[in-house]
Amino acid sequence: MCGVHPSAQTSPFAKISLRAFLLSAAVSLILAAPASAGTGCVMGSKAAPAELVPACSAIIDQASNSSSERATALLVRADANARTSGGLTQALRDIDRAIALDGKNAKAWRLRGDLLREAGGDLNRAASDLSKAIELDPQDAEAYELRGVVYTTQRRLDRALADYDQAIKLKPDDAQAWSDRGVNYYLGGDNEKAIKDLSEALRLDPNRPRSYTNRGAAYKKLGQLDKAVADDGEAIRLDPKVPEYFDNRGLTYAAMKEYDKAIADYDQALRLAPRPNFFTNRGDSYQLKGELGTALSDYEAALKIDPNFAQTYNNRAVLYKKMGERKKALADYETALKLDPGNENAAAGRRTMISEIAKFGAEPPRPLAANSGNGPSFDCATARREVEKVICADPQLGVLDRQIAETYERVLKSASKRSAGDLRKTQRDFLSTRNASFGRPGYDLRKVMQDRLQRLNAMES
Repeated sequence: MCGVHPSAQTSPFAKISLRAFLLSAAVSLILAAPASAGTGCVMGSKAAPAELVPACSAIIDQASNSSSERATALLVRADANARTSGGLTQALRDIDRAIALDGKNAKAWRLRGDLLREAGGDLNRAASDLSKAIELDPQDAEAYELRGVVYTTQRRLDRALADYDQAIKLKPDDAQAWSDRGVNYYLGGDNEKAIKDLSEALRLDPNRPRSYTNRGAAYKKLGQLDKAVADDGEAIRLDPKVPEYFDNRGLTYAAMKEYDKAIADYDQALRLAPRPNFFTNRGDSYQLKGELGTALSDYEAALKIDPNFAQTYNNRAVLYKKMGERKKALADYETALKLDPGNENAAAGRRTMISEIAKFGAEPPRPLAANSGNGPSFDCATARREVEKVICADPQLGVLDRQIAETYERVLKSASKRSAGDLRKTQRDFLSTRNASFGRPGYDLRKVMQDRLQRLNAMES
């Protein structure tokens, strides 16, 4: 988060699915395969899809089997296909056939509705299928819970709440229903109820990393940042391969102004998945630390991945404003508004930039010159490369640059003729690599400059 400007990711719920699997393992459909088959056509079987599909196909293709038996086998085969890459279309076809054979099979309607929801298909159709399942079996708690998830996704929060209430009434020990209702309360702004429900979900099943990270988000909204960090830490402990958990904890550390800890978490999130919001969030922390050059590098890395990420433009505009680059700041605010017309921060920033340009002009203030003794080793007034402009705009980078140049000169004067030639080559290589690499994803200008200074100091000592 940059000042009053929001970070690229404000909530874990936007990216984290409310359900973990395409099809519920709670369905207990068991069919006997032909005697010659080695695998039974059983819903929830641990057998590989490659074994289940032929076992179920033998039942489906046997015309003498009843419609009900064939429909149930189709559902088991659909579940197997849904667990294979590219099997979604076939899974939906199988469920369609099952419904055609047995239109009163409530599980078939529930499975198709859930599969449509998870596949990102027509949510209205998914809700309709789940409603049909409820009509056929009003005691099916999971159908209510799944329809609640559809309504939550559609932000029809009141209808979702009614479904979660009914699901919990029918099955009070369903941790998933408590967890999903907690998410619904969070989205509705009732964070205390969200925490209560998510806590109950964790009491019923303490091994739910997503419930921890979601409860952490609710704690953060209430300003209970220590509890938020603890919950995100528990989510990471339970499943350290999910990058969002590190990103969520990073956002909380940033809210606590513990930027180094936040950056460490963003680093881990990026190691797991180089996503634009992770780069932008890390850039925000670097910006708030005053490391403007590194922040700019992260924003540019984010935009290389997703050139249409509006929040990155907004936050980079804040950075450009600090650098005195009013023209660039205005351009970024306008791009952010084009991509996200409802962005109030970008709208306010754009108004401010227009006013400042009218008063002071679009050109940035003249930076410190090299001969002032307080700026970089080069004259910022003639700087043309983006990396040099960033060094000029960031006082800490400017000091680093001067220290590198002065230490290099001292080492060069005391070096032998042969070693002096080698030293000049390494310095040229350092500068050319810096100029070519700046702005690439993951390039850390400050660290590269610090490493160069350390090597020069080691030579001098």
